[in-house]
Amino acid sequence: MASIINRCFSNAKYAFSMKCIRPMSTDHHRRLMLMDLPHIASPNLIQMMKNVFSRMIINGSFDSTFAIKPFCHGARQALIVVSHLIGNGQFDDLPGFVSQEAIHEVKQNYIQLSHQQRQQIPVEDDEIIFSYPYSIAMPLNEQTNTCMIEISMIFHILKDPDAYREEIMQSSNASVADWLSKLRKMRNEIIVCNYKFLRDTNRNSIDNSWIITGLNHWLPNEYFH
Repeated sequence: MASIINRCFSNAKYAFSMKCIRPMSTDHHRRLMLMDLPHIASPNLIQMMKNVFSRMIINGSFDSTFAIKPFCHGARQALIVVSHLIGNGQFDDLPGFVSQEAIHEVKQNYIQLSHQQRQQIPVEDDEIIFSYPYSIAMPLNEQTNTCMIEISMIFHILKDPDAYREEIMQSSNASVADWLSKLRKMRNEIIVCNYKFLRDTNRNSIDNSWIITGLNHWLPNEYFH
């Protein structure tokens, strides 16, 4: 199984384009969801402190070359590639990027989405307005009795961000109420992506590349009012 990070840089054929579809959430249609995962939209201070210790253990005991900045860059590229494959219904191309268990659940939820919701899934690089490693954990692989590295990423996606920037800039002379109204409108159309990456630290493992074991795209506006 090829490395998910390396494949993201080498597979230029997955560079798709998409039309901008603005999220419209009502109570009359199924919510945007790909997997039944916790809805995590922002960093957590306690978790941030735990992540510092996890990184120290990883560097000291498992992988001295591990660094969070290049990982986050690779995770960002993985989000772009995987989201386009899902958005185009190319589930046969997901193995090597996503675990079989996750592919099965994503596919079952994808077929229940509306055409508009499916068009919201592909992510372009300039649409990523925020990304952060929410948690860095080391679960135990019960089969090999070795530790694994699990990193959960948060991404905030805004379709057509330039249009919002221009609209906010043009409203610089508007009233505070109008300016806040535009900010709320932008906030309500943000899509959150939660992606969970896993890697086996066992040096004798046949494949110790990163793979996505959980992923979800969801609209906070459909859950939090």
